[in-house]
Amino acid sequence: MCTPVLRPMAAIITDILACLDAAYPFSWALSGDRVGLQAGDPQASVTNVLVALEASPAVVAEARTLNAQLLLTHHPLIYQAAADLREDRPQGRLLAAVVRAGLAAVACHTNLDLAPQGLNDHLAHRLGLEEPVVLDPVRQEAWLKLAVFVPVGYEDQVRTALMDDRVGVIGHYSHCSFAARGQGTYLPLSGARPFRGEVARLSRADESRLEVLVPESAVPATLARLKKAHPYEEVAYDLYPLANPGLALGFGRVGHWPGGLSWKETVNRVKEVFAVSGVRVWGQPPEVVSRVAVCGGSGGDLIGQARVQGAQVYVTGEVRHHQAVPGPEEDFAVIEVGHFASEVVFMPAWAEQVDHFLRQRELAVQVIVSAAQTMPFQIL
Repeated sequence: MCTPVLRPMAAIITDILACLDAAYPFSWALSGDRVGLQAGDPQASVTNVLVALEASPAVVAEARTLNAQLLLTHHPLIYQAAADLREDRPQGRLLAAVVRAGLAAVACHTNLDLAPQGLNDHLAHRLGLEEPVVLDPVRQEAWLKLAVFVPVGYEDQVRTALMDDRVGVIGHYSHCSFAARGQGTYLPLSGARPFRGEVARLSRADESRLEVLVPESAVPATLARLKKAHPYEEVAYDLYPLANPGLALGFGRVGHWPGGLSWKETVNRVKEVFAVSGVRVWGQPPEVVSRVAVCGGSGGDLIGQARVQGAQVYVTGEVRHHQAVPGPEEDFAVIEVGHFASEVVFMPAWAEQVDHFLRQRELAVQVIVSAAQTMPFQIL
């Protein structure tokens, strides 16, 4: 007998929004932030997605050339409400170009900043920081315990389907689960198609009770994977709310370099990671830097928090003058790399993540990183 071939499904924008919401919940965005679908028809078909830090005339033109139907950006296309749609003004001209190109526009902004495996986690990884933690926690996500009953011999099949970057994670350990054996009973009623047993006859089955921890926002996607992988027609499971401390969500990360780096080595590493030829520095760093904080974008408000967390150097994208360290603060320095540079470095990795999530859902979508992204200003 031939094994059926699973073919990728055509995608619509709603499918992609569901995928993004599972990985970077839109509910995590700060109040007033503009995230989610900002332009386009939620039911429109999508075969190509272009990922960019932000929309610009060059990026929109690139999307048209690549026949992309969806533009996925970190910076929202519409951040402040537009008073008009005049094409003799830059914002109106850009919005009109997006509509004329038939592009849908979706933004993941502060929800992507906060998310595990999001922008700030990536920056900490790129800098080589070990044991990074959230620099400025703003909320905690509740944990739930998922208990599901699985026929003996199918534990690994179901366990593998449940696990992802957030499910079954306890501290520095992933793929955490527990299983205990028992016996289940069931009586298939008329119309049932039992995996084992017969209709109208009481059946007994050796089963395992499989338990994993699930973040609250990951529950819908986890249950969908569970039902797809489980051999039973009707899946028996329980969800228990837990009093355990939730997953910390917030801006920036702080970690350490084992053995430390000299100040010169620190500056060179920052320049290399963010692909910049120069940086702005405030303060007076120590000769050896071991504890470092980082936050992409406009992170000037977190300078004080970086000091509280024991950072010797704080790397961020943009600092306003009144946020800067007042005077030569000893053994602490702020390095500014530029807003654009601090975030555009994440775009290739973000595109890979989105591509992975879409493939998991068997959606036939190509994800492309914009090659037309450039700084919105010139240095003369």
